Amino acid sequence: MVIGRLRSDDIYNQVSAYPLPEHRSTALATQAAMLCVCLYFTPSILHTQQAKMREIVDKYFPDNWVISIYMGITVNLVEAWEPYKAAKTALNYTLDTANIKEQSGRYAASVESLRPQVQQLLKEGFLREEIVLDNIPKLLNCLRDCNVAIRWLMLHTAESAYDPNNKRLRQIKDQVINDSKYNPKILFQLLLDTAQFEFILKEMFKQMLAEKQLKWESYKKEGSERMMELAEVFSGVKPLTRVEKNENLQAWFREISKQIESLNYEDSTAAGRKTVQLIQALVEVQEFHQLESNLQVCQFLADTRKFLHQMIRTINIKEEVLITMQIVGDLSYAWQIIDRSAERVSVLLWGAGGLCQKGLEKSFNL
Repeated sequence: MVIGRLRSDDIYNQVSAYPLPEHRSTALATQAAMLCVCLYFTPSILHTQQAKMREIVDKYFPDNWVISIYMGITVNLVEAWEPYKAAKTALNYTLDTANIKEQSGRYAASVESLRPQVQQLLKEGFLREEIVLDNIPKLLNCLRDCNVAIRWLMLHTAESAYDPNNKRLRQIKDQVINDSKYNPKILFQLLLDTAQFEFILKEMFKQMLAEKQLKWESYKKEGSERMMELAEVFSGVKPLTRVEKNENLQAWFREISKQIESLNYEDSTAAGRKTVQLIQALVEVQEFHQLESNLQVCQFLADTRKFLHQMIRTINIKEEVLITMQIVGDLSYAWQIIDRSAERVSVLLWGAGGLCQKGLEKSFNL
């Protein structure tokens, strides 16, 4: 029953955090690790049940063969499933030279395109509140792509995942390194940039969540007051250049003010839908009543629409975004690999640092 559930269901509810089909194996990685362990308790599936093993490989391992069992303990399925006929046969497509080349090339292209993207996002002053609120899906997609690429490359190029005495494993590793144009320094830099990007975004979201209701109520009050002021303008009581008294518009703007005031923060779905309708109504009243000729009235309407747009942006700040970031940013698979990667990169940096130090000593006659 356990294996049946692990084979068929998304028991950790990870797929919602990884909506793209190409990220499916990463979304199900925790479940896949659990399934691999459980399969050892029913070795008949690994030995003889080819249909089940093919189903498992197609769902969980179509593009990966090095998995993290727990806190950085990695297992290479090529070696682990060698004694089991059905499992070994099912894994053959994944280990096809063309498939390895395709996957390695895909992640090489990802790293190449993601590095400048993340560096652009990290430029001082770029990640402002309005930019974040308008681009939540794009920013989350960038985070997903970074983490998926880092995960695949770190696991599939890790020294610990390949037995140097096994010829086939050596060939697979060499192909991955060549086809992915693997550069430990570049990958480590992408990891650091992604971590910084995650941290900044998470801190911004925490602050926005804390201030969410206060800001929403403030925008609502401003919008409602603007509509009441316009109602007074059309009543003929409040003087405004070249605005004639119009009781219909006065009543209409009063009603809009009441509608804005009635928006309920607790019912975010209904409030969001109603806010969109109010924005549309303000656009239409400006067109149908030929209010464009009066710049001051137009300004009042534009300000109110701006406040209503801000309300929609603010209501979309949800804790689910932080939860998704937490899931996507999981680095437990690299608990042991990261030490070796850091050591390798520090050797490279130390070499470069030595050259810089010699240059400085020469320049300053030290």
